[in-house]
Amino acid sequence: MTAKLLIAAALLAGLTLPALAQETRSFTDDAGRIVEVPVHPLRIVSLHDSSLTVPLIELGVIPVGSFGRPGADGQTYMRGAATLTGATFENSNIAYVGGSPADLEAIAALEPDLILTSTFQEVPVEQLEKIAPTVVVEDNMRGELATFEDIAELTGTQDRLTTLKARYEGQIAQIRKLIDGKDITASIILTQNGQIAAWNTYGVLGKVLRDAGVTFPEIIEAIEGSERELFSGEQLQAFDADVMFVTYDLARDDGPDVVMDELNTIAPGFCEFLFACSNDQLVLLPREDAVARSYTALGLMAEAVLVTLTSTPLKQMSP
Repeated sequence: MTAKLLIAAALLAGLTLPALAQETRSFTDDAGRIVEVPVHPLRIVSLHDSSLTVPLIELGVIPVGSFGRPGADGQTYMRGAATLTGATFENSNIAYVGGSPADLEAIAALEPDLILTSTFQEVPVEQLEKIAPTVVVEDNMRGELATFEDIAELTGTQDRLTTLKARYEGQIAQIRKLIDGKDITASIILTQNGQIAAWNTYGVLGKVLRDAGVTFPEIIEAIEGSERELFSGEQLQAFDADVMFVTYDLARDDGPDVVMDELNTIAPGFCEFLFACSNDQLVLLPREDAVARSYTALGLMAEAVLVTLTSTPLKQMSP
């Protein structure tokens, strides 16, 4: 019997696989579990693409397997990975291990020494840890990019993270210098099932705006925690601001035209009564870049905000 079949057989029988002889240490994950993890993990499986796989690659670590999802073209892809890191299932050594639920046999066949998972993953941790030490890394508990701290510690890439942080601090400093204390307002919305969706801080785009000192309408500030809230078309005007950002999802064939049509359906003639839209300050951005847990995405969003505030004079920024 091949090694792959032995691993799969052991997994299906509910047996714990023997750990490789590696030096280990204790690590407390975001589920409050104390896990014995390798000091130097070499074969990591990541069970979320944009919040775990992309950060790993940005820190210089290529996982042996990753979560993926189906695109509009039927091809499986890792959200944000191609545009932010250049890595795809086709051009890298990263194997597809399913979505949610993940494929346990595919994971076991890769013989990982560490599995990174999140509460988004439907496969229970109890099953995953029979294959390899499993750490829950949950970004929604601590805000955007906080998971980089855990991932860097687990992989020994803290120096790389320090460099990424310094780059971002410089990008935010540029925007703050441009704003120069002016009261600039912004909002971020999505269209979803005939309604308006919003978060208190939406992805890395929201982080950039908040870190730069931009303020948000009361309807957004009133949203608590990290969960999405839905609103009717009649409430759209409450989201009006100097600049409004709307994201679209090309991976699902929901491009800018689709989003604008949906807004017109939700709130007919919306552009006539929104300051941002009637003054050409409604900005459409790709959703993958706006929400990815990525320092590259932070830089892209910082540049988008900088260009928006530079090329479109705002009412509050006028002399």
